[in-house]
Amino acid sequence: MNKKLINLSMAAVLLGGPAIGYSATLDTFSADGVLQNFTGFDWHSNGGGWVQGFDLTGASKAGDSDTFTLTYQAFAGVINTTSPTNNLFVSSPGPETGTYEITTFQTLTQTAICQNDGCSSIQIITNSGSWEIFLDSSPNADQSTGTGFLDGVNILSGTWDSGFSTFAATGAIPGPAVLGTGGGFLFGTVTFTNSTYINPALSGTQFQASLQFPGQSAPEYTRPAAFNGVATGADTASSFVIQTDGSQGFTAAEVPEPGILALMGIGLLGFAFTGRRRT
Repeated sequence: MNKKLINLSMAAVLLGGPAIGYSATLDTFSADGVLQNFTGFDWHSNGGGWVQGFDLTGASKAGDSDTFTLTYQAFAGVINTTSPTNNLFVSSPGPETGTYEITTFQTLTQTAICQNDGCSSIQIITNSGSWEIFLDSSPNADQSTGTGFLDGVNILSGTWDSGFSTFAATGAIPGPAVLGTGGGFLFGTVTFTNSTYINPALSGTQFQASLQFPGQSAPEYTRPAAFNGVATGADTASSFVIQTDGSQGFTAAEVPEPGILALMGIGLLGFAFTGRRRT
């Protein structure tokens, strides 16, 4: 990296720009111990998404829209870390071995917008939402019954602030066939960090996540019968359950050490003197 770029980065921090990012640690309090360089979770493709209030009935032209809710529950298939995670329990269709599991439960309010006449292309805009992540030393998440996703200890939670996805409509509007294949990105903020498990605190940091709807079938996907104790019932035109795959990546933001700040100050002075010589 050249010196000019380094100095520009230093100046950005001192002038209120983006903070320097650092990875965190995750203590599983299991045989895996403290996981180093923890940066997020890859949620298993067996995740379930429950769409409610989706209604594009009569939608025929670009710009037609409808607001709906998406509830998402999943367990971690992979923890993003440089440490071994031999004891991570991955529910069916995973190996179902290990002493702890990581699960998530999320609710999003989104708007579907027809991108063309005929509405064969749909854009999904994320308006708001919330999410929670749990560490459970008694693995019991069961996608078929839709249970065991909110027990354990809440280690992270936050909000969904924005996001976009694009889907190709593969069936008649409305209905589950509408959301064929596609996906996109979500952006959120961490509002709570359980410091007993994660350090440094991620609270206040922003992050990016992905959300995909590959439309996989069994055995890669098990349709949940419920979400947090609420039965889904049979799929209808406006309320249906779909296979959902996602991931969330986190980066801790830390204030540089005083010695580094002093060096940054010298870098800024260098910019000032250089500017004066040019005038």
